[in-house]
Amino acid sequence: MDELVTLYTVEPDVRDIYTEGRSDKNFLQTHVVDFADNPLCTVYAVSDRVEIPDGVLIESGIMVGARGRIQWLAAQLATHMPNHASARLIADRDFASVGADDDTDIHGLIYTDYSSMEAYALNEPTISKLLGAALGVPEHVSAKKVLGAIQSTLVALFLIRLCLRESQTGVRIPQKTLTKWDISRHSKDSVVSAFRASLHSLKANERNGLTPEDLLNQYEIYEGRVGNDFRNFSNGHDISLAIILYLKLHCNHVFHSEARRPFQTPKVLEVLLMSCIERGAILEESMFKELMCWASRKNN
Repeated sequence: MDELVTLYTVEPDVRDIYTEGRSDKNFLQTHVVDFADNPLCTVYAVSDRVEIPDGVLIESGIMVGARGRIQWLAAQLATHMPNHASARLIADRDFASVGADDDTDIHGLIYTDYSSMEAYALNEPTISKLLGAALGVPEHVSAKKVLGAIQSTLVALFLIRLCLRESQTGVRIPQKTLTKWDISRHSKDSVVSAFRASLHSLKANERNGLTPEDLLNQYEIYEGRVGNDFRNFSNGHDISLAIILYLKLHCNHVFHSEARRPFQTPKVLEVLLMSCIERGAILEESMFKELMCWASRKNN
């Protein structure tokens, strides 16, 4: 902290952006820094720039993880340098949309407009580019159809992940459950099955006495808080998975060629998906407008 405070005091025109991870760093480098016309504007993944041990987060009452590191650093900078203009720290909104994560107002801290950075890809221009230019899907598979079809799956997985996190068992949705998720229908049976498979991956004494029905009750409470814009209720890493599930159901042949076969792996498709985002499709989003305004000024 002392080094950062010294840097920002001596070099007041420096503009540093901190992100949760390197993929977010690359994304903001492309869509913000490269257009900011400010050679002193740089973007970093927080762990590449500042070492913040888990113990420090725990002592501060902050959830361990990249999001917590962003929040902690923002709070420290705001304390040491009130009203500074030197840094902006970007955190995913995550589960704040249903009241399960805080979105504390800290100077210099900016939350994504939606639940995740990847949710900026959930628009027709981006999905059309992915389907047509990148994957070469048939014309009848439109971006509008894909977006409409994956909404319920994204929301369901978002809420399942939240309930599992809140269970404090440390369990995650099994990969087999994700790859076999039925994208064509949404039912509570699928949700219960996901909870059952997740709990069964644990020993009985590690389940905190929870049953799938207990988790479903919590799921339904959070479900009542879900609004109309599904981008606020989508886990970033589930987006590419949902698209793959839809394409495998409606035009599986797109993954048959050697060149496109790797894209049926969600992590690979996610990289491709984020590269398809057109800057024009996100320029009016609040986060980008705020970042561009801040990065392009000096001594503000």
